[in-house]
Amino acid sequence: MKSRIWYLLTSIMVISLLVTACGAPATTAPAATQPPATEAPTTAPTEPPATTAPPIKVGASLPLTGDFSEPGTAAKKGYELWVDVINKAGGLLGRQVEFTVYDNASNPDTAVADYERLVTQDKVDLLVGPFSSRLVIPTSEVAAKYGYAFPEPAGGAPHVFDRGLTNIFFCQPAPSADQAIPFASFILGLPADQRPKTFAVITNDDPFSVSVVEAAEKLLTDGGLEMVLKETYPPDTKDFSSLAAKVADKNPDLLVGGTQFEDAVGQAKAYQQAGYQPRGIMFTTGPGLPKEFNEALGAATEGVFAPISWFEASTAETNPEFVAAYHAKYGEEPIAEDSANAYTVGQVLQQAVESTQSVDNAKLIEEMHKATFKTVVGPLSFDELGQPKGSYMVLQWQSGKIVIVGPDFAKQADPIWPKPQW
Repeated sequence: MKSRIWYLLTSIMVISLLVTACGAPATTAPAATQPPATEAPTTAPTEPPATTAPPIKVGASLPLTGDFSEPGTAAKKGYELWVDVINKAGGLLGRQVEFTVYDNASNPDTAVADYERLVTQDKVDLLVGPFSSRLVIPTSEVAAKYGYAFPEPAGGAPHVFDRGLTNIFFCQPAPSADQAIPFASFILGLPADQRPKTFAVITNDDPFSVSVVEAAEKLLTDGGLEMVLKETYPPDTKDFSSLAAKVADKNPDLLVGGTQFEDAVGQAKAYQQAGYQPRGIMFTTGPGLPKEFNEALGAATEGVFAPISWFEASTAETNPEFVAAYHAKYGEEPIAEDSANAYTVGQVLQQAVESTQSVDNAKLIEEMHKATFKTVVGPLSFDELGQPKGSYMVLQWQSGKIVIVGPDFAKQADPIWPKPQW
């Protein structure tokens, strides 16, 4: 009986507690533990959150070792500076530029393999060319096979343009053979009592060098000078003593050398040792490397001429900015022409991409054929073969540095004639 009464009392207490609980006001969680209120979106998102755009991949093969290592290294500096400048400015089409470069060791077969690799394995969006016509001629075929535009800094020999390709763009002021025109004009414009009467041509077997010296040969011969010697040597020649002996024996008033860097230095030293003192001397490439040429020859540089596409003091639009950026990145060393030419390639490529708003190479090729580009070598446009339509200048070494001595539009100083003693 007591257990039944106890059960009833317990049941009444439980029911009473439940009724009280149901009727009690709800408690509020502390404010610190409540999540912030949010509003439901009025519209559903139509696309996923933005992601970082992939880089635009640009590829090149350069001669960083071997016969063309000095100008090839200078070209690399120009390319890399352009990449730095464009990336700091926000990239191309809002995307950063990623630059891949391989060393072809100055070997055409290696250069061809490098460009095949850049296209088929690295899947680059854009290509830029190597240094020298010897390397440009075979590698441009690779670019053409895959439909790539091929702006390049140092391949302007006639055979670059006579193969029916439409993807090549030589980013210097004029075709290579035109380099001879300003220098020949200076020689033929000298007073009759100062003008040389004889000349010799000593050239490496390179399509660029040959094109320049053969153009000079024709201009000088047509102008009344007599060519007394012409010799061609393999590009890898290191010993110039026998050639220098032949030159000394003929003793021409003027020496025209078809060279790159190492053979320009090699010829000059051999002529000194052979006792040959020309009244004038011109090399095609080599003197345009201001630091290296001076270090190699010292006072013997005095009076040496060379054609050139660019000079540091130029006031061409964008050039002062290029010069400042170069020195900020690499220090106060003199700037090589080949660095400026490679930078020019980048400028042409950049403007074509921005104009077409695309990295479609077919569109870029079309744009490069019709547009005029602002570059450090001046306004640049191309004919249907990719040849530039401008003019070269003539440099001369004076007092240990390069000065421009012609034509008049760029002249900084009068030429020294005849050449001082070695």
